Amino acid sequence: MNVIQRPEAQSFCATMRDYIIDTDSTIKFAVSYGGGLILEEEYTPDKNFKVHIRKLGKFCENALWGVWCAGETSYQNDAAGTFTFLINDVVDMQCFVMFSRLATKKEAAAPGWLSEAREKVTRPNAFEYISGVFETGQKAIVTVRTFDNAVSSADLYTHAGSKGVVTVDVSPGVIFAKFPNLDNIASYSIIKSSDAYKFFVDKSDYIDFFVFRFKNVYDMPETLCTVGLMTVKPANTSENAYMYGVERVFAIKPNDEYTVNSGVFFLPTDYKLWHNMMNTQEAQIYFDGTWYPIVISKPNYERELRRGVIKNVEFTFRMADPDHNNIIDL
Repeated sequence: MNVIQRPEAQSFCATMRDYIIDTDSTIKFAVSYGGGLILEEEYTPDKNFKVHIRKLGKFCENALWGVWCAGETSYQNDAAGTFTFLINDVVDMQCFVMFSRLATKKEAAAPGWLSEAREKVTRPNAFEYISGVFETGQKAIVTVRTFDNAVSSADLYTHAGSKGVVTVDVSPGVIFAKFPNLDNIASYSIIKSSDAYKFFVDKSDYIDFFVFRFKNVYDMPETLCTVGLMTVKPANTSENAYMYGVERVFAIKPNDEYTVNSGVFFLPTDYKLWHNMMNTQEAQIYFDGTWYPIVISKPNYERELRRGVIKNVEFTFRMADPDHNNIIDL
Protein backbone atom coordinates (compact mmCIF):
# COMPACT_ATOMS: atom_id res chain seq x y z
CA MET A 1 0.00 0.00 0.00
CA ASN A 2 1.24 3.48 -0.90
CA VAL A 3 -0.40 6.87 -0.33
CA ILE A 4 0.02 8.81 -3.58
CA GLN A 5 -1.84 11.95 -2.46
CA ARG A 6 -3.14 13.15 0.87
CA PRO A 7 -4.56 16.45 2.22
CA GLU A 8 -2.19 19.22 3.22
CA ALA A 9 -1.41 19.74 6.90
CA GLN A 10 -3.70 22.80 6.95
CA SER A 11 -6.71 22.91 4.64
CA PHE A 12 -10.02 24.56 3.93
CA CYS A 13 -13.02 22.24 3.75
CA ALA A 14 -13.98 23.14 0.17
CA THR A 15 -10.47 22.90 -1.26
CA MET A 16 -9.04 19.94 0.66
CA ARG A 17 -7.16 17.51 -1.56
CA ASP A 18 -8.54 14.00 -2.05
CA TYR A 19 -6.84 10.91 -0.73
CA ILE A 20 -5.40 8.68 -3.48
CA ILE A 21 -4.09 5.34 -2.25
CA ASP A 22 -2.34 2.67 -4.32
CA THR A 23 -3.32 -0.74 -2.98
CA ASP A 24 -4.22 -4.22 -4.19
CA SER A 25 -6.51 -5.02 -1.25
CA THR A 26 -9.44 -3.57 0.65
CA ILE A 27 -8.44 -0.91 3.17
CA LYS A 28 -10.14 0.54 6.22
CA PHE A 29 -10.22 4.31 6.43
CA ALA A 30 -11.28 6.26 9.54
CA VAL A 31 -11.51 9.86 10.69
CA SER A 32 -11.13 10.91 14.32
CA TYR A 33 -12.14 14.30 15.69
CA GLY A 34 -12.82 15.63 19.16
CA GLY A 35 -11.61 12.45 20.84
CA GLY A 36 -13.81 10.01 18.92
CA LEU A 37 -14.27 8.30 15.56
CA ILE A 38 -16.68 10.14 13.27
CA LEU A 39 -16.12 7.98 10.18
CA GLU A 40 -15.06 4.38 9.61
CA GLU A 41 -15.42 2.79 6.17
CA GLU A 42 -13.89 0.14 3.95
CA TYR A 43 -12.73 0.89 0.41
CA THR A 44 -11.99 -1.56 -2.40
CA PRO A 45 -9.48 -0.52 -5.09
CA ASP A 46 -10.60 0.07 -8.67
CA LYS A 47 -9.22 -1.74 -11.73
CA ASN A 48 -6.13 0.46 -11.57
CA PHE A 49 -5.51 -0.56 -7.95
CA LYS A 50 -6.38 2.92 -6.70
CA VAL A 51 -8.63 4.06 -3.88
CA HIS A 52 -9.99 7.61 -4.24
CA ILE A 53 -11.50 9.19 -1.14
CA ARG A 54 -13.19 12.30 -2.50
CA LYS A 55 -14.78 15.34 -0.87
CA LEU A 56 -13.28 14.53 2.51
CA GLY A 57 -13.26 18.23 3.32
CA LYS A 58 -17.01 18.49 2.79
CA PHE A 59 -17.43 15.65 5.28
CA CYS A 60 -15.28 17.51 7.82
CA GLU A 61 -17.42 20.60 7.24
CA ASN A 62 -20.34 18.84 8.93
CA ALA A 63 -18.41 18.95 12.23
CA LEU A 64 -17.52 22.66 12.00
CA TRP A 65 -19.46 25.89 12.41
CA GLY A 66 -18.97 29.51 13.41
CA VAL A 67 -20.76 31.62 16.02
CA TRP A 68 -21.74 35.28 16.29
CA CYS A 69 -19.29 37.55 18.06
CA ALA A 70 -20.23 38.22 21.69
CA GLY A 71 -18.18 40.92 23.39
CA GLU A 72 -14.83 42.24 22.22
CA THR A 73 -13.54 38.76 21.27
CA SER A 74 -15.11 35.39 20.56
CA TYR A 75 -13.21 32.13 20.37
CA GLN A 76 -14.43 30.17 17.34
CA ASN A 77 -13.63 26.79 18.86
CA ASP A 78 -15.84 24.90 16.40
CA ALA A 79 -14.89 26.77 13.21
CA ALA A 80 -11.62 24.86 12.81
CA GLY A 81 -10.01 21.83 14.35
CA THR A 82 -7.50 19.02 14.01
CA PHE A 83 -8.77 15.88 12.25
CA THR A 84 -6.84 12.61 12.41
CA PHE A 85 -6.94 10.31 9.37
CA LEU A 86 -6.26 6.60 9.91
CA ILE A 87 -5.60 3.86 7.36
CA ASN A 88 -5.94 0.28 8.59
CA ASP A 89 -6.06 1.56 12.19
CA VAL A 90 -2.73 3.37 11.82
CA VAL A 91 -2.54 7.18 11.96
CA ASP A 92 -1.57 8.48 8.53
CA MET A 93 -1.70 12.21 9.27
CA GLN A 94 -3.34 15.03 11.18
CA CYS A 95 -4.91 17.96 9.38
CA PHE A 96 -5.97 21.34 10.77
CA VAL A 97 -9.22 21.95 8.88
CA MET A 98 -10.92 25.35 8.57
CA PHE A 99 -14.57 25.80 7.63
CA SER A 100 -15.27 27.02 4.10
CA ARG A 101 -18.67 26.72 2.48
CA LEU A 102 -17.35 27.40 -1.03
CA ALA A 103 -13.98 27.06 -2.75
CA THR A 104 -11.57 29.87 -2.00
CA LYS A 105 -8.40 31.22 -3.59
CA LYS A 106 -6.78 31.66 -0.18
CA GLU A 107 -3.65 29.73 0.62
CA ALA A 108 -4.67 27.41 3.46
CA ALA A 109 -1.19 27.43 4.98
CA ALA A 110 -1.38 31.22 5.42
CA PRO A 111 -5.07 32.22 5.27
CA GLY A 112 -4.70 35.71 6.74
CA TRP A 113 -8.03 37.30 7.65
CA LEU A 114 -11.02 35.03 7.04
CA SER A 115 -12.86 37.39 4.71
CA GLU A 116 -13.17 37.76 0.95
CA ALA A 117 -12.30 41.47 1.18
CA ARG A 118 -9.26 43.38 2.35
CA GLU A 119 -10.85 46.80 2.62
CA LYS A 120 -14.31 48.22 3.12
CA VAL A 121 -16.20 51.39 4.03
CA THR A 122 -17.70 51.62 7.49
CA ARG A 123 -19.76 54.21 9.38
CA PRO A 124 -19.25 55.56 12.93
CA ASN A 125 -22.35 53.81 14.30
CA ALA A 126 -21.80 50.51 12.44
CA PHE A 127 -20.64 47.15 13.78
CA GLU A 128 -17.52 45.48 12.36
CA TYR A 129 -15.93 42.10 13.03
CA ILE A 130 -12.73 40.49 11.82
CA SER A 131 -11.66 36.85 12.17
CA GLY A 132 -8.42 34.98 11.72
CA VAL A 133 -6.34 31.99 12.73
CA PHE A 134 -4.13 32.94 15.68
CA GLU A 135 -1.07 31.14 17.00
CA THR A 136 -0.12 31.35 20.68
CA GLY A 137 1.19 34.84 21.46
CA GLN A 138 0.23 36.31 18.10
CA LYS A 139 -1.04 39.89 18.13
CA ALA A 140 -3.50 42.02 16.21
CA ILE A 141 -2.58 45.70 16.02
CA VAL A 142 -4.73 48.64 14.97
CA THR A 143 -3.22 51.60 13.10
CA VAL A 144 -5.34 54.71 12.57
CA ARG A 145 -4.85 57.59 10.18
CA THR A 146 -6.49 61.00 10.63
CA PHE A 147 -7.69 63.43 7.98
CA ASP A 148 -4.55 65.51 8.53
CA ASN A 149 -2.42 62.38 7.91
CA ALA A 150 -1.36 61.71 11.51
CA VAL A 151 -0.76 58.01 12.26
CA SER A 152 -1.07 56.21 15.60
CA SER A 153 -1.09 52.54 16.63
CA ALA A 154 -2.19 50.39 19.56
CA ASP A 155 -2.42 46.71 20.50
CA LEU A 156 -5.87 45.32 19.85
CA TYR A 157 -5.66 41.63 20.77
CA THR A 158 -3.03 39.14 21.95
CA HIS A 159 -3.80 35.45 21.65
CA ALA A 160 -3.09 33.50 24.81
CA GLY A 161 -4.58 30.10 23.99
CA SER A 162 -3.65 27.33 21.59
CA LYS A 163 -3.92 27.71 17.82
CA GLY A 164 -7.45 28.55 16.74
CA VAL A 165 -9.84 30.94 15.07
CA VAL A 166 -10.79 34.14 16.92
CA THR A 167 -13.28 36.88 16.02
CA VAL A 168 -12.47 40.39 17.22
CA ASP A 169 -14.89 43.31 17.45
CA VAL A 170 -13.35 46.13 15.38
CA SER A 171 -16.37 48.43 15.25
CA PRO A 172 -15.53 52.14 14.87
CA GLY A 173 -16.79 52.78 18.40
CA VAL A 174 -14.35 50.21 19.81
CA ILE A 175 -11.44 51.57 17.78
CA PHE A 176 -12.19 55.25 18.47
CA ALA A 177 -12.26 54.52 22.22
CA LYS A 178 -8.62 53.42 22.04
CA PHE A 179 -7.63 56.85 20.69
CA PRO A 180 -9.62 59.34 22.82
CA ASN A 181 -7.42 62.26 21.75
CA LEU A 182 -8.15 61.76 18.05
CA ASP A 183 -11.55 62.89 16.84
CA ASN A 184 -10.88 63.05 13.10
CA ILE A 185 -9.99 59.44 12.24
CA ALA A 186 -10.33 58.85 8.50
CA SER A 187 -9.34 55.18 8.34
CA TYR A 188 -7.92 52.35 10.40
CA SER A 189 -6.15 49.09 9.58
CA ILE A 190 -6.17 45.85 11.55
CA ILE A 191 -2.80 44.11 11.15
CA LYS A 192 -1.82 40.54 12.04
CA SER A 193 1.68 39.59 10.95
CA SER A 194 1.79 40.72 7.32
CA ASP A 195 -1.99 40.68 6.81
CA ALA A 196 -3.89 43.96 6.92
CA TYR A 197 -7.59 44.82 6.63
CA LYS A 198 -8.38 48.50 6.06
CA PHE A 199 -11.58 50.30 7.06
CA PHE A 200 -12.42 53.70 5.57
CA VAL A 201 -14.70 55.76 7.81
CA ASP A 202 -17.61 57.47 6.03
CA LYS A 203 -18.93 60.19 8.32
CA SER A 204 -21.68 61.41 5.97
CA ASP A 205 -25.23 61.78 7.32
CA TYR A 206 -27.85 59.43 5.86
CA ILE A 207 -31.61 59.47 6.34
CA ASP A 208 -31.89 55.69 5.96
CA PHE A 209 -29.32 53.54 7.71
CA PHE A 210 -29.54 49.81 8.50
CA VAL A 211 -26.90 47.32 9.61
CA PHE A 212 -26.97 43.67 8.57
CA ARG A 213 -24.66 40.93 9.77
CA PHE A 214 -24.13 37.55 8.15
CA LYS A 215 -21.86 34.53 8.28
CA ASN A 216 -19.50 34.57 5.34
CA VAL A 217 -18.06 31.70 3.30
CA TYR A 218 -15.85 30.80 6.30
CA ASP A 219 -18.89 30.96 8.62
CA MET A 220 -17.35 34.03 10.27
CA PRO A 221 -19.51 37.06 11.17
CA GLU A 222 -19.25 40.13 8.94
CA THR A 223 -21.49 43.15 8.45
CA LEU A 224 -22.82 45.39 5.70
CA CYS A 225 -24.58 48.74 5.99
CA THR A 226 -27.31 50.01 3.71
CA VAL A 227 -27.99 53.73 3.27
CA GLY A 228 -30.62 53.42 0.55
CA LEU A 229 -34.40 53.24 0.75
CA MET A 230 -36.18 50.35 2.45
CA THR A 231 -39.76 49.49 1.57
CA VAL A 232 -42.17 46.88 2.90
CA LYS A 233 -44.82 44.85 1.08
CA PRO A 234 -47.33 43.53 3.65
CA ALA A 235 -48.45 39.95 3.22
CA ASN A 236 -49.81 37.10 5.29
CA THR A 237 -50.68 33.43 4.98
CA SER A 238 -53.54 33.43 7.45
CA GLU A 239 -56.34 30.87 7.34
CA ASN A 240 -59.98 31.80 6.79
CA ALA A 241 -63.00 29.84 7.99
CA TYR A 242 -66.67 30.41 8.78
CA MET A 243 -67.98 30.52 12.33
CA TYR A 244 -71.74 30.83 12.81
CA GLY A 245 -72.07 31.88 9.18
CA VAL A 246 -69.50 34.68 9.49
CA GLU A 247 -66.11 34.45 7.82
CA ARG A 248 -63.29 34.81 10.31
CA VAL A 249 -59.50 34.97 10.10
CA PHE A 250 -57.60 32.38 12.12
CA ALA A 251 -53.93 31.55 12.66
CA ILE A 252 -52.63 34.94 11.54
CA LYS A 253 -49.19 34.47 9.96
CA PRO A 254 -47.66 37.74 8.74
CA ASN A 255 -45.15 37.26 5.95
CA ASP A 256 -44.11 40.81 5.07
CA GLU A 257 -41.40 41.33 2.49
CA TYR A 258 -38.83 44.08 2.94
CA THR A 259 -36.86 45.41 -0.02
CA VAL A 260 -33.73 47.42 0.73
CA ASN A 261 -31.28 49.26 -1.49
CA SER A 262 -27.60 49.39 -0.58
CA GLY A 263 -27.34 53.07 -1.45
CA VAL A 264 -24.01 54.63 -2.38
CA PHE A 265 -21.10 52.32 -3.22
CA PHE A 266 -17.47 53.33 -2.75
CA LEU A 267 -15.39 50.20 -3.39
CA PRO A 268 -15.67 47.45 -6.02
CA THR A 269 -14.53 44.94 -3.36
CA ASP A 270 -17.89 45.49 -1.63
CA TYR A 271 -19.41 43.20 -4.25
CA LYS A 272 -17.51 40.26 -2.75
CA LEU A 273 -19.10 40.94 0.64
CA TRP A 274 -22.55 41.35 -0.90
CA HIS A 275 -22.12 38.08 -2.79
CA ASN A 276 -21.26 36.36 0.50
CA MET A 277 -24.31 37.87 2.18
CA MET A 278 -26.68 36.89 -0.64
CA ASN A 279 -25.48 33.28 -0.28
CA THR A 280 -25.30 33.07 3.49
CA GLN A 281 -27.08 30.55 5.67
CA GLU A 282 -27.58 33.01 8.52
CA ALA A 283 -28.24 36.75 8.40
CA GLN A 284 -29.62 39.30 10.86
CA ILE A 285 -30.74 42.92 10.93
CA TYR A 286 -29.99 45.31 13.78
CA PHE A 287 -32.90 47.39 15.03
CA ASP A 288 -33.39 49.26 18.31
CA GLY A 289 -30.50 47.50 20.04
CA THR A 290 -31.41 43.94 19.03
CA TRP A 291 -30.33 41.58 16.26
CA TYR A 292 -33.24 39.86 14.48
CA PRO A 293 -32.76 36.83 12.17
CA ILE A 294 -33.87 37.29 8.57
CA VAL A 295 -34.14 35.18 5.42
CA ILE A 296 -32.83 36.78 2.22
CA SER A 297 -35.22 35.69 -0.51
CA LYS A 298 -34.60 37.78 -3.64
CA PRO A 299 -31.13 39.15 -4.33
CA ASN A 300 -31.14 41.57 -7.24
CA TYR A 301 -27.86 43.01 -8.46
CA GLU A 302 -25.52 42.88 -11.43
CA ARG A 303 -21.75 43.14 -11.60
CA GLU A 304 -20.02 43.95 -14.85
CA LEU A 305 -16.76 42.03 -14.56
CA ARG A 306 -13.53 43.79 -15.50
CA ARG A 307 -15.34 47.10 -15.92
CA GLY A 308 -15.23 50.03 -13.53
CA VAL A 309 -19.01 50.28 -13.24
CA ILE A 310 -20.40 50.27 -9.71
CA LYS A 311 -24.13 49.68 -9.36
CA ASN A 312 -26.25 49.60 -6.24
CA VAL A 313 -27.33 46.30 -4.73
CA GLU A 314 -30.97 45.59 -3.93
CA PHE A 315 -32.39 42.59 -2.12
CA THR A 316 -35.59 41.38 -0.51
CA PHE A 317 -35.81 39.70 2.86
CA ARG A 318 -38.39 38.56 5.36
CA MET A 319 -38.22 38.06 9.11
CA ALA A 320 -37.20 34.50 10.01
CA ASP A 321 -39.61 34.58 12.96
CA PRO A 322 -43.10 35.73 11.81
CA ASP A 323 -43.67 37.24 15.27
CA HIS A 324 -41.01 39.86 14.44
CA ASN A 325 -43.01 41.39 11.59
CA ASN A 326 -44.18 44.19 13.88
CA ILE A 327 -40.65 45.28 14.90
CA ILE A 328 -39.20 47.38 12.08
CA ASP A 329 -40.59 50.89 11.69
CA LEU A 330 -40.31 52.48 8.25
